[in-house]
Amino acid sequence: MKSRREFIQKTASITAFSLFSNWTWADPGQDKLGKILPTRQLIRNGEKTTAFCLGGYHLGFVEDTKQVERMVEKSIELGVRFFDNARGYNRGRSEEYMGRFLTPKYREQIFLMTKSPAKSGPDVRKQLEESLKALNTDYLDLWQIHNFTTPEDVDRRINDGVLDVFLEAKEKGTARYIGFTGHRNPKTHLYFLDWLEKRGIELDTCQMPLNILDPSFESFQKSVLPVLLDRKYGIIAMKTMSGGSMMGNRIDLTPKEIETSQIPDVAGKAGISMAQLHQYVYSLPVSSLCSGCLTVAQIEHNVGVLQNLKKLSKKDMQTLIDKGKPYAGYIVENYKRVMS
Repeated sequence: MKSRREFIQKTASITAFSLFSNWTWADPGQDKLGKILPTRQLIRNGEKTTAFCLGGYHLGFVEDTKQVERMVEKSIELGVRFFDNARGYNRGRSEEYMGRFLTPKYREQIFLMTKSPAKSGPDVRKQLEESLKALNTDYLDLWQIHNFTTPEDVDRRINDGVLDVFLEAKEKGTARYIGFTGHRNPKTHLYFLDWLEKRGIELDTCQMPLNILDPSFESFQKSVLPVLLDRKYGIIAMKTMSGGSMMGNRIDLTPKEIETSQIPDVAGKAGISMAQLHQYVYSLPVSSLCSGCLTVAQIEHNVGVLQNLKKLSKKDMQTLIDKGKPYAGYIVENYKRVMS
């Protein structure tokens, strides 16, 4: 096992910067609603989703329900078919919005994902029922254990029956596929993946931060991405812009001890466009990029990057990493924590 792991780590940079394999390269298509965005394989059985996934968290911030409806309709019109959510996003409003404006019209054409942050089996089961009701559906395409923080958190949730409920939901078909998420530290992801492998259990997906800063600080790209590829997990990228911190913004995960004035406008100072931030992630062997939007214009911009995708070379990607490196670390990637 050790020699295999060493091989994986040794080839990490080659894997991340190589040409897309057949199951990760974009492939445009069409369905009964019209032209869809390029798709990539998400599930090891070959099932694909659109390479852009609309995040549900930011949707819940929008107060005007007419605007929410326009955002959902525009997403469908532009070819988005992958939609993200989580129980607890904006006290359930994010799921309720999708249950009101998305699923009644488009359930059979979309790939619907939500997540449960609950810490015990009974609470996870309750959240599953709440999510299904709020989303106005009787099944999920993907359900993920949300936001593992530490190896100890992994152990506690497993011991309290969380994984059992997820496996049961997949067996019953309430969740077609299951996965996990987290943004604190790659060691947590590796710990859970090792735990699963030792017991012969395979989940389907993993969601984690991937961006130009990540390779320079507690890197998911360098340590977790190669393992996921080796085990054929679907990889969902998040925090492409560090949740907005790369633009100098304070986000919900910014610790109180960090003053807003301390957070640099990385994109502005380093001369990096938002399109380049997305192009970098799309040039990694990921299944989909999940990004939150607050307006129709933001959806149009994000989709436009994928529609006119510039596939970056290894040199292009390294240039972006080098530009971002001075800003990598706790101040901007303030959702991460260093673990011994």
